[in-house]
Amino acid sequence: MPQFALIMPVLENKERDNRIAEEYQLLMRPGNDIRVFALKEGPKSIEGACDVVAAEPGILRAIAEAEQAGVQACMINCFGDPAIEAAREVATVPVVAAGQSSMCLAATLGQSFSIITAVPEAKSPLWNRVCIIGLTSKLASIRDIDLPVLQLQEDRERLAERLLEESKHAINEDGAHVIVLGCTGMRGMARSLQEGLKDASLEVPVIDPLHAMIKYAEGLIDMGLNYSRMTYCVPPAQR
Repeated sequence: MPQFALIMPVLENKERDNRIAEEYQLLMRPGNDIRVFALKEGPKSIEGACDVVAAEPGILRAIAEAEQAGVQACMINCFGDPAIEAAREVATVPVVAAGQSSMCLAATLGQSFSIITAVPEAKSPLWNRVCIIGLTSKLASIRDIDLPVLQLQEDRERLAERLLEESKHAINEDGAHVIVLGCTGMRGMARSLQEGLKDASLEVPVIDPLHAMIKYAEGLIDMGLNYSRMTYCVPPAQR
């Protein structure tokens, strides 16, 4: 049975981590298994660049632990893609993350896309990620719903209202043809948001980043592909 590691870039919380593993398992194909690896030290949530830096050492340790456990791929459960470049240098299995997976998909589904993130502080780091990935010409805007990451699962009705509101602005004012949910804490909202936009005569795809990440990871394993060592060079200490 192929095993995939879900790297939680935040402090370990067994109840939360088990619940998320169960939710994510439903998105995977039969025969694939998911296992959670969380941080022993690090931030409680990731909302800005400072949180990313605090999480990165723990992410690399979690990926090393996952490889020792025999996983076929690692998935970093954060739209900001923390430690992704470093992780690909040190890992021997594919390492994917939610932001890059969903933004690259969005670029193929329409002329332009907007990211709807959680808090204003996340917008500048996300802009930097778009630049690194090379998709600035496709980006219509980055908008936020002004709800802290740790509150996203507490008030789903408010979350749905704010997502719909900002998505309409992104489409009507910014010219977005695709909507990307900019936080994995918004899991499970994509389909209802897409239907809400359709009811408003705005027929655009809405991408759930964790779903995109999972399917991308599965696809890499199916095709036997990993990242280029011409791009992600093995660190000298490991050669």
